[in-house]
Amino acid sequence: MEIVDVLVIISLAIFYILFFGRTVLLYKKGIKVWVIGTSAKKISEIILEKILLPLALLISFIFTIITALHIELPAIISNYLISIIWIKYIGIMFCYIGLIIFLLALISFGKSWRIGIDENNSNELITNGMFKHSRNPIFLFMDLYFTGIMLIYPNIVFILLAIGTIVGIHSQILREEKFLLNKFGERYIKYKNVTRRYV
Repeated sequence: MEIVDVLVIISLAIFYILFFGRTVLLYKKGIKVWVIGTSAKKISEIILEKILLPLALLISFIFTIITALHIELPAIISNYLISIIWIKYIGIMFCYIGLIIFLLALISFGKSWRIGIDENNSNELITNGMFKHSRNPIFLFMDLYFTGIMLIYPNIVFILLAIGTIVGIHSQILREEKFLLNKFGERYIKYKNVTRRYV
């Protein structure tokens, strides 16, 4: 294993510690965090939220570990399209900048963090902390992280996962924006006018 592979595995460990740690802490306080798919009404939304996004996260996790450990896979899915070391380090930088954004977003969310659109408990519009700089810092983290992994391991699987994730996330953002506009009206419009969707 090279240093890049070790850094990738460490970044995955940090993500899962933050993700599951925060989820467990909120569950202990009686807060249901996992609400993904509960507000989906169209079949395309249900497929995206309940199948494609979780599947992409699972496949990327498994494939990232397999690739970082250099486990043999068929050449058609494992061969790198390019292999330039400085591009790999840019990818590492994207992953760790994304993780910092993720941590700061979790802190800013406080008890309001949900995975999915929570129509029953969205009583607060979060506009402080990381949300002053991005309306979607968690999704920004995911875009940065998947792009970073694609730069580190530029094979067909990670390229397709990165593109699919970015498109899927953007679609989810558009759904959340409609929900927030209906819920908060003028307050959300003012927030939208001063804070960008991504950065």
